Amino acid sequence: MQNLLVGLIAFAVIFGGALLGLWAAKRLPEYHLNAETRTAVSVSVAIVGTLSALVISLLISTASRSFADRQEDISAMASDLLRADRMLERYGPEANEARAKLRAWAAAKVQELFPAAGQAPVTYEVSLALLESAQDAILALAPKTPQQDFLRTRLIAVTVDITAERWRLFQEKGGDIPPPFLAVLIFWFAIVFASFGLFAPPNATAIAAMMLCSMAVAGGLMMILELDTPYSGILKVSVEPMRQALAEVAR
Repeated sequence: MQNLLVGLIAFAVIFGGALLGLWAAKRLPEYHLNAETRTAVSVSVAIVGTLSALVISLLISTASRSFADRQEDISAMASDLLRADRMLERYGPEANEARAKLRAWAAAKVQELFPAAGQAPVTYEVSLALLESAQDAILALAPKTPQQDFLRTRLIAVTVDITAERWRLFQEKGGDIPPPFLAVLIFWFAIVFASFGLFAPPNATAIAAMMLCSMAVAGGLMMILELDTPYSGILKVSVEPMRQALAEVAR
């Protein structure tokens, strides 16, 4: 919802810039709109437009890479969950308590990332406590055979990997684009569209074209913000790998 609000504000500001240009064109003296002025304004605005395009491409690259990284972390966490559960199963009945605690953590983690409708979200502290409880249960295992000793060692390493993936998901929840930077970028686009309106003919076709282009730019900014906040909004990372892993270990 917040990203949609930002998109609407961006549209209002950018299209408002175009309307301001149309309004100014009607009130400026003719010599302010001659060919020399048009050339000067076009060259100046071309610099701003080029800079805006470069920044947009950088934001898209950064946001999409961050989104893909979060998806990879979730997939890796699901894979490690399956590995840990399988090793606990091979360890023997002594590991049943650790398996149950690991499953409880996995269910809580899914609910933490994407709360089911009508259910209260699990807090970060609760899921962390469940993971640490599962780790403590693994550490409490007393191997009696070389196989159990090997499995316990590998289980500790896997749970360390899960903890690292969990920390990355927590530390990189998104929202890395500073609001002042976004405000400046919207202002740049408003300048560009104001120049369009300044020299555009005041007819419905020109106004409709500028409105549609303003919507396109605002929509692009909103999609960038959606990629930058991968756990909320329209575009979300998929939690299906964790759900499928949880269903597998619950059998």
